[in-house]
Amino acid sequence: MKLSEQQRMIRDMARDFAQEKLAPFAALWDRESRYPAEAIAEMGRLGLLGMLLPEEWDGAGADHVSYALALEEIAAGDASCSTIMSVHNSVGCMPIYKFGTEEQKKRFLPEMARGEKIGVFALTEPQAGSDAANLKTRAVKDGNSGYVLNGTKQFITSGRNGHVMIAFAVTDPAAGKKGITAFIVPTDTPGYRVWRTEEKMGQHASDTCQVLFEDMRIPVELRLGEEGEGYRIALSNLEGGRIGIASQSVGMARAALGIALSYAKERTAFGKPIAQHQAVAFRVSMSASRKA
Repeated sequence: MKLSEQQRMIRDMARDFAQEKLAPFAALWDRESRYPAEAIAEMGRLGLLGMLLPEEWDGAGADHVSYALALEEIAAGDASCSTIMSVHNSVGCMPIYKFGTEEQKKRFLPEMARGEKIGVFALTEPQAGSDAANLKTRAVKDGNSGYVLNGTKQFITSGRNGHVMIAFAVTDPAAGKKGITAFIVPTDTPGYRVWRTEEKMGQHASDTCQVLFEDMRIPVELRLGEEGEGYRIALSNLEGGRIGIASQSVGMARAALGIALSYAKERTAFGKPIAQHQAVAFRVSMSASRKA
């Protein structure tokens, strides 16, 4: 496939930024579990946090190829930043853009596109991951003015540092997956509580949290779509999110291979670089072929 001039420009811009502003600090951020707020803010100014949104909402109006290319480059610089970017773009911004009212779009999308507010996606629960229809979080109507949400969300990216959550709760338990409704939840809403930040093997600069909803009141104006549309909203946006995950994987693999190859050329054993020993050379070449 031949890239367009614009796609190449976006890729090169993301690559330069990632190698100059992310890669040199990635190990430190990871070691200290430090959220890279300044880097994320700069990504917003570069248009990387509103890539799929049109310009009318302060987005970049980029296509999905450009988005995948940019995300791969960010992942090669720092995995944590790529996860924040991926979740924010695909399942943070897009549900509001696709299913939100004009008022919801005006309130949230420009700030999200500029990276001033970071998106969060809360579908998974301790007992419901891939089985999205098995949600236990409940949203009970509070008269005609809104809903009261109670429940637990698990493995939520940016649950502590994010600002605008797309949350899913059951409004009609008897309706199964057709009884799930989506809500826009500002994370400063009373009743929103980060119970813990998960300990992970990597990507420590991207917080992954267990979040509790404790009698959290959400006005009806922040319901996303109609009652019962939550399951469709969730799945339609997760499909796009998988493009981002694939792009991240390629970028991380490319960076890991580059580090391994560089080390193999520098480290010597038995009088020559270990890259010249067949056992190591075969492993490096196998990794390169798998990445390709």
